Amino acid sequence: MRSAVTLLITLSVIATMTALMGVMFKYLDTTRAKAEVKASMIQANLLNADIAQFLRQILGKKPSKGTMQTLFETPLALSAESGEFSMGVSCQPLANRVNISWLGLEESKKQKEFSLANSIFEMLADRVNLRDAQMLREKIIIALAESHSATFGVAGRINKKKGIISFKIFQQILDDYRYEADDKRIYRIPWQKYFSFGISEQKIDGDFVSPELLAFLYDVDLSVVRENYEWGALNAFLSDIGESRNTYKWLFSDKALAIARCRASYSFRKGSYGFVFNYMDRRVDSFEFFSN
Repeated sequence: MRSAVTLLITLSVIATMTALMGVMFKYLDTTRAKAEVKASMIQANLLNADIAQFLRQILGKKPSKGTMQTLFETPLALSAESGEFSMGVSCQPLANRVNISWLGLEESKKQKEFSLANSIFEMLADRVNLRDAQMLREKIIIALAESHSATFGVAGRINKKKGIISFKIFQQILDDYRYEADDKRIYRIPWQKYFSFGISEQKIDGDFVSPELLAFLYDVDLSVVRENYEWGALNAFLSDIGESRNTYKWLFSDKALAIARCRASYSFRKGSYGFVFNYMDRRVDSFEFFSN
């Protein structure tokens, strides 16, 4: 009997020690993973500074349309000969759509900007038969007027510039509306095809205007635009359909805009990471880190 009890106690102790060792190894793995992510974030910040400096050098103070087109159409790929590090960078136009902030210009003198933004908003709301478009509009206008974000009606801790909202904050507005209005259709609207977020630019880079916005502006079928329009060739496309750039002279910028949304993906040690940022006239903004 004593031998049996002793054996039982011994087995219990072994089982307990095994469980503790399992917890310890799990804790060490978690700690190691967190350290890996922290190190990769530091690496991301260093890479971000290097990429920003590289863009400043190749774009200069006043980049040409051709330079911006090359940037948008030619992703950059870098890798170490040892294979221990690789990175890819790609940039897309950011000022080629209507600024979402124009929805808050109703009381100002910029009636053309407000009217255009409002027309697009109403078109998109009608397309999906939004349940309460007015509620959503009010939430957007309130967010534009405030200097902080809000999630589900609760003020957030992330400060932002008045009159500017990032798409991340805009998504919070959509979530707030979805639950308050019980309307899932809000997520069916391709907002980023028509509106730009996180910038203060009051002109559109017409040479790189999005196909969706171009189709709306000139009342052309989107399939026709997608088949015949190419970045950098706006005038040629408009000439083919019998239209003119001068119709929206007040809207399209006369110069190339050095404004882009860039995404970098890289491998670091055993993981894959990346970050996105806005490049706006030689400065970097809205840095966001992510891990795959």
